[in-house]
Amino acid sequence: MVATGSPRDVGLQFLREGSYADSIDFLLQALVDTPTDVDLHLYLGYAYARQGDVEKSIGVLEQAAALAPDSPKVHYNLGVAYQMAQNLTEAKDAYRRATNLDPSYLPARNALEKVGASGGEAGSQPA
Repeated sequence: MVATGSPRDVGLQFLREGSYADSIDFLLQALVDTPTDVDLHLYLGYAYARQGDVEKSIGVLEQAAALAPDSPKVHYNLGVAYQMAQNLTEAKDAYRRATNLDPSYLPARNALEKVGASGGEAGSQPA
């Protein structure tokens, strides 16, 4: 792919193509310009997780949660990252926050049920 467009657009294109390292580079550039863009934090957290760097994913998603404490989607994705890191207590807490914010948010409700029932072995998918 020829990288054209804003860093955000290029980063998202690389993310869609599964080029996570390239995506991370461009998403980090985009965050320099718009550090409070919650969606950029979500995309970057996802890219880090897909690349296997769960600790960085958690860090970025914790920043997203600080920026958008009322977003069930952010808390759900943070829960997924915690679950990937085998931190099931934090995962449950994040899923619980998401369901408290929006009881109809099914990804978080389902993940909370799975973590509670299975001890967290089944991985959830980011939304």
